[in-house]
Amino acid sequence: MHFYDFETELPSERDIYDRLVECEKRVDLLYSHAKTRVAEVDGVVAGSLLSYPGDIYRETRERTFREIWPDFFREHGDSVQEADPGEYYLDTLAVLPLYRKHGIGRALLEDGIRKGQALGYGRITLVADHDMPDLIRLYESIGFRKADIRHVFGVEFQRMVYKEDER
Repeated sequence: MHFYDFETELPSERDIYDRLVECEKRVDLLYSHAKTRVAEVDGVVAGSLLSYPGDIYRETRERTFREIWPDFFREHGDSVQEADPGEYYLDTLAVLPLYRKHGIGRALLEDGIRKGQALGYGRITLVADHDMPDLIRLYESIGFRKADIRHVFGVEFQRMVYKEDER
């Protein structure tokens, strides 16, 4: 989470948990369960991918941060958008450490691509943290290519676009 500088202003774990639960419960917020797909291994949720159409990003992001993370919204509310209208955006990929390097992240990403395409989006995007080169290599192996740099919420990310014909 880039919401806080955890070295200087660590909120209580309960506060973070309560806010995230509120986001997950509501379908009108950005980080909703309704936008999340999970991968299970032997009944254990091993990973998840949050994704959605870029068309809903601006309004949903504003509502999410204004209502759930107001301090963060005041500081970063005018930040560059991660997702643009006309594209399907793969927002957050998470795989439990025990299940990494088993193809779960790849399967979730490929599922997200198929979901976006099934909804009629020809452009699938994501942003990658420069500090995670293994993930960037994974994205490239699936067919994502580096595009522009986006400064989102005070952090520089590599924006990547899926190019099916380059797989």
